[in-house]
Amino acid sequence: MQPLAIRLRSARKRYVAESESQVHGALAAAEREADRVGKTALVDFEAANGSRLSVLVGRPDTVLSWRYAGDQDPRFLSLGNAGADGTVALSRDFTDHVDVPLWAFITREDGLAALNEFIQSNDIPECVQWADYPAPGG
Repeated sequence: MQPLAIRLRSARKRYVAESESQVHGALAAAEREADRVGKTALVDFEAANGSRLSVLVGRPDTVLSWRYAGDQDPRFLSLGNAGADGTVALSRDFTDHVDVPLWAFITREDGLAALNEFIQSNDIPECVQWADYPAPGG
């Protein structure tokens, strides 16, 4: 794997992971902190090519966010149940909140599979479905 830059938004810390175990260790540390605080947070994984996969921690399920290098459009969110209406107010870093559409939630297992694919490819994972953000329904 190529090194990945990891940003734990809740701790405002940045790391460089050079192995899969370091990537998963950073994710596990973020999950433990989210559980301790009782809130959600995002963990950003950025490849050398500038592409970024963000993973929501602090819930039994997860949401993924994808951004291409330079934060260029299009942006994507994971797509779970496309027919799900409504939003859930979640925290990105324990201090703010953002309304996340219910259709973006996927299983933790699918989120981990996508992270593992990203570790290997440094590209948008194909093992999960994606929706343009903001969508469906605009």
